Amino acid sequence: MDQKNKKRIKFSIAGVLLGLVAIVLISVGLLYLKLHSLNKTMADFIAKPQIILAEPEELDPVVETPGDLDEDYVYDVETPGNEAIYKQVTIDEDVFNILMVGSDVRDNEEGNGRSDSMMLVSYNRKTHDIKITSFMRDTWVAIPNKGWNRINAAFAYGGIGLSVNTVNENFGLDIQNYAIVEFEGLKNIVDSLGGVEVNLTLQEIKMINAANPKNPLKLVEGKQLLNGDQALTHSRNRKTGDGDFGRTRRQRDVMLAILVKMKASLNPVKLASFVTETLKFVDTNISPNTVFTLGMEILGAGGYTVQQARVPFDNTWKYANKDGRSVVTIDLEKNKTLLHEFLYGEE
Repeated sequence: MDQKNKKRIKFSIAGVLLGLVAIVLISVGLLYLKLHSLNKTMADFIAKPQIILAEPEELDPVVETPGDLDEDYVYDVETPGNEAIYKQVTIDEDVFNILMVGSDVRDNEEGNGRSDSMMLVSYNRKTHDIKITSFMRDTWVAIPNKGWNRINAAFAYGGIGLSVNTVNENFGLDIQNYAIVEFEGLKNIVDSLGGVEVNLTLQEIKMINAANPKNPLKLVEGKQLLNGDQALTHSRNRKTGDGDFGRTRRQRDVMLAILVKMKASLNPVKLASFVTETLKFVDTNISPNTVFTLGMEILGAGGYTVQQARVPFDNTWKYANKDGRSVVTIDLEKNKTLLHEFLYGEE
């Protein structure tokens, strides 16, 4: 695989909290008893039916950068459902896949909310590699039985089950495990650490201050200490350039700041408390036994490597227009091939 794709990390949608939970779910299996609270509302499983994905629509190409990159579109779903996950044949017994979705249900909203972040976390039990693949929210894909739409629309229409099925059917994967993360939980995580330091531009500082006028930051570019509300505002910000691409960069900055602060300031007792706080905002179908076993495997291996990628991969996508709104159209076959190469080493 092209090394350039591995190095260009793009965390999409509540990616900050997703990155933290990925580490918690895989690396901290010793908190066995705490994990029993994770299984709040498990999705059902059914035998995979015959699926014929809808033919793609002809979309108008967009040559220049779209003017609505800063828009945060909401899906008006009259009867949101919670679809069952289709059972899949395992591709590689050594690779354990988890689809992690950041759910952004805000005040006065009903239904499933938006999946403001979607990541595939894959752990290879033989090589002890962890691979994180983020899916850009505006990626145009076929949603089973719903037609073509942005990939994050699957969560709004059919919950985590439809999200899992959509990723599996478009990219030929075998995901059966998931974790849903509440986006608002980021505030509590950051505050439990006493805040985090993040490098900010003047434009980003002004955006944070506008949303948090009671505790304004200094109007000086550079590293500043953010509290939970400020970190959440920064992670949600897609209005200071590059739309979702810019937001994913900001999410990555906050996540890395959290990890640095956690490593520097927490003893084992505080770490356990921090992990417990993180898990309050997670809903998953992964059993405590599985998390415990994976955690023990990783600890016994004496360490692991982390690689990251993004869908769509470089040079496999372009902007297009759908009903006056921009989307990201992709070469599905190329992305499927590159993703399998990244996850399984397939040529």
